Amino acid sequence: MAEEIYNFCDNMMFAVESEFKCDFEFDNIVVCGMGGSAIGGEIIKNCIIDEIGFPIVIQRFPELPKWVNERTLAIICSYSGNTNETLEMFDQALKKGCKIVAMTSGGKVMEIGREHSITIMEMERNIQPRSSLGYGIGYMALIMDVVCGTKCRDDIIKCMPSLMKFRDKLSEKGGIAESIALATQDKIPIIYAATNISAAATRWKNQINENSKAISFAGAIPEFNHNDIAGWAEGDLRDKCLPIFLYESSAPKATRSMIKAAISSLEGWGLEVNVVKIKGKTVMDRMLRSIMIGDYVSLYLAAIHQKNPEEVDSIAELKERLKALNDSPSKRNRRK
Repeated sequence: MAEEIYNFCDNMMFAVESEFKCDFEFDNIVVCGMGGSAIGGEIIKNCIIDEIGFPIVIQRFPELPKWVNERTLAIICSYSGNTNETLEMFDQALKKGCKIVAMTSGGKVMEIGREHSITIMEMERNIQPRSSLGYGIGYMALIMDVVCGTKCRDDIIKCMPSLMKFRDKLSEKGGIAESIALATQDKIPIIYAATNISAAATRWKNQINENSKAISFAGAIPEFNHNDIAGWAEGDLRDKCLPIFLYESSAPKATRSMIKAAISSLEGWGLEVNVVKIKGKTVMDRMLRSIMIGDYVSLYLAAIHQKNPEEVDSIAELKERLKALNDSPSKRNRRK
């Protein structure tokens, strides 16, 4: 897993330097995926939301919204190519006549895509699905640049040299990632970020869940100021949790002020707060740095708890249970 996390930047560069052409006409975009396969879409959405003139929806539910139609660009994301919920959305997108692009390493998504002559962005095989994020971000950036006219690819290439130096620091013992893991080892980490990089907080949560086998949650600023803060002020379990704020040093002044106010409130109530300062001139740069720190925190935390970061037996077991339910006679009868 350490090698897969280290290869994040290399995988992203491979993807953004790939070739992608299309001349789709559409009114909206829906990104269909689950877990680590969907987060790439959310990350790029955070980075370009102020630049585009139509909606992008990240759909993590096996039924597409009613508004999805032949004027929708559906991006099907499943690393394995066999994710049940994503395959269901893929089938609906085909029936609705959507323009479709797929991202996968194989499986049924690859098979169906080739059958329907759909453009497929291929990912490296035999890695953990959550380790395919570099490909996911790179391919999503490439697609958005072509169909939306954004400059995600240029942003990624420009900040890549500094990111590669940064990952070497993160992998060193005694660095920021290890210190955060040590502070978190006996607490439930709850990660907060401003809305424009909220996907990074979600990635932290997911990586701690899967790699470290630990409970974690994520939230966003300014939403925090309207509900979470009450629980931190008076909640009985607050001392068992550790609030971690991803603080963007170059974020707009209003954003920094809201985060500072939240941190000040928590500290005023005697709570320990872990503030992770995120550098970077662009949202993309700060997003990627945030993700990289979280990935290494999850690795160190796994080591502290003596957990194997690669194994996710609980997820595999749940998928088998779901498969058994979907294949049951009563389920098949309901489909008819």
